[in-house]
Amino acid sequence: MLTAFTAPVLAREDQEPSGGAATATPADPSAAELALARAIQEYVNNAIARYQTDGLDATVAYYNSRASVDNELYLFLMDAADIYLVHPIFPQLIGTDVKDVVGSNGYELGKEIARATEEGHWVEYLWPNPVTGREEPKTSWVIRHDGLIFASGFYTPDPSAVVKRNIFTEPAATLAHNIPDLRVTVGGAEVDCDFLTHYETTGGLTRWGFATSEVIAERVGRLTQYYQRGIADCQERDGGWRLERRLVWDYVGGGVGGAPDLGTEPELVSEQPGLPLGPWGHRVSNLAVDGTFTGFLDFFNALGGLEAFGYPKTEARLDDAPGAVLSIEGADPGVIRQYFQAAVFEFRPDHAEPVQLRFLGDEARDVLYPFGSHQAFRSFRSAVPLRYGQTFVPERTSVRDVLVTLYHATNGADWTSNRNWLSNVPVGEWFGVTTDGDGRVIQLDLAMNHLSGELPAELGSLTDLERLRLFGNQLQGEIPAELGHLGNLTRLSFWANQFVGSIPVELGNLRSLERLSGGTNQLTGPIPAELGNLTNLIWLDFRFNQLSGPIPPELGNLTNLTRLVFWNNRVEGEIPPELGNLVNLAWLDLDQNRLTGEIPAELGNLVNLNWAYLRLNRLTGEIPPELGNLEHLTVLSLHDNELTGGIPAELGNLVNLEYLRINDNDLSGEIPSELGNLTNLRVLWLSGNEFTGCIPAGLADVRFSDADELGLPYCEVEEEAPADAA
Repeated sequence: MLTAFTAPVLAREDQEPSGGAATATPADPSAAELALARAIQEYVNNAIARYQTDGLDATVAYYNSRASVDNELYLFLMDAADIYLVHPIFPQLIGTDVKDVVGSNGYELGKEIARATEEGHWVEYLWPNPVTGREEPKTSWVIRHDGLIFASGFYTPDPSAVVKRNIFTEPAATLAHNIPDLRVTVGGAEVDCDFLTHYETTGGLTRWGFATSEVIAERVGRLTQYYQRGIADCQERDGGWRLERRLVWDYVGGGVGGAPDLGTEPELVSEQPGLPLGPWGHRVSNLAVDGTFTGFLDFFNALGGLEAFGYPKTEARLDDAPGAVLSIEGADPGVIRQYFQAAVFEFRPDHAEPVQLRFLGDEARDVLYPFGSHQAFRSFRSAVPLRYGQTFVPERTSVRDVLVTLYHATNGADWTSNRNWLSNVPVGEWFGVTTDGDGRVIQLDLAMNHLSGELPAELGSLTDLERLRLFGNQLQGEIPAELGHLGNLTRLSFWANQFVGSIPVELGNLRSLERLSGGTNQLTGPIPAELGNLTNLIWLDFRFNQLSGPIPPELGNLTNLTRLVFWNNRVEGEIPPELGNLVNLAWLDLDQNRLTGEIPAELGNLVNLNWAYLRLNRLTGEIPPELGNLEHLTVLSLHDNELTGGIPAELGNLVNLEYLRINDNDLSGEIPSELGNLTNLRVLWLSGNEFTGCIPAGLADVRFSDADELGLPYCEVEEEAPADAA
């Protein structure tokens, strides 16, 4: 977003943020803002009049009620010690000291409010708008009366950007983007953010490559556009707005934005003639350190020099030259490179244009938006052409904005708890949000919290997330494929919602995932084979959906899996023998599907299996005797299939078995006497088959059994002969 602040409010990247300003009147007011200012002062005066008439207690009670709030207009009131008495939007502030309130940009706005006198003054700062839920510039009138501070303010809406000139490039379907010149209304002022003019005058396609995004509001007070070879920012500098290149190398190897800090190369200094530049003692030359002609200086000067590329951080040299420190992982070896603050030059003599610029914009973007998470934002996806005179609002991409988008998309006002959401407190204090020591969102737990609506794709940009728990809500629509960008996720749970559509194949990118629970939804389509990539997975559960197609044999790669559940779906085809690789599996539940074919003998390799549910399918063939190897098995449920043949005697080895149901198949033959060894058996169902002979006597004491319905006698117990019998 672009704020409506004046010069003291917007900080340079290399300065501490000032964050706000206090003035006698709103700075640079438009006619509309002057009218709003007068209305705010009248509103505060009316509150003072109510206090004088009704007293403090009645005034506090009224203004703390929601009845006093008119959209984004409300009163906040502090006592003589600057302690909040009234705040109807964020009641958690009541009882706290206003002087302790600090804005998200570091501005100590509370101390400025506490400076209020009987003359009153205006304070400008960032604050959540209760209507939009977004942090916006707010201008508040604060005045003391009887020692109390009465205050209220108005918000400046998002800026409107009007297209003055534009080109639309579409070299590929994924690179369809606008490069516009914009007239941006910032509060009551207008500023120019001429991305196209900057692009054309600083080397165009040669310098920048194609645009890879639309113009976005990546952070407060700045508009940004990404290109293949760089990033351009329009922001306030030295009292005015400027469009300039970002120092993208810092985001790849300079320690900024999560990048490694590769330092500099003080030991490697060229003796070749050239242009000395910058604080690191390096020069731009047409000759590399070893004397190879590169033409780097000519290229540097032709495309804008220092303004385009910044200072050199190395000499022109091979990455493995003695004294070289900087390098790019995976870059081609044997290439002469020179590293600048905002670019990397490469010399490739076999090319028609031997001086090349690396796609450093793409590499910086991938650091700032890891795991491809930039694709979660529409501005990084293919766009349509902008028209001359068209107005649009740049998309905002901060973590806070993503959470606000989630709040509105899932009807946050109706959540069971939305404590602190949309407030100015750190997002780690919002209900269900957990941050680490660096303020990164690592867990989002909104389970059983009455979320409804559809999940926004932007959720896929929270790439620091380790746990996402959304179960037990009323979420609808499709599961966003963009969740596949959450490469640090270990737990993903969205069961018991109303999701439709297929399981996104992109979930197969979540290589850190340990638990995936998506049961009790309305999902359809096949089980993605890509889930077989999740080799850290220990829990996979999609029960009670409408999934169809076969079980992918690739699931046999999940050797850490302990639970595999597809109960009550429409899965068909044969059980892949590759499931026999899941040697850590404790729970296998494929009940109530449309499975056919034989039970694979390889399931006998699942030596840690406790529960095996295969009932209510269309399985055929014989029960594999290899199942007798499953010594930890407590539940074996095979009923309501089309199994044939006899009961394998090896099932008598399952000494821990408590539950055995093989009823309603086409089994035949005698019941093996070895089943009488199953002394822990509590449930036994055998009916609906064609057994002959007698029932082993050891099964007579099973508490819940239908053996009596078989019409077969119990086998007689053979008496042991006396020891002295001749």
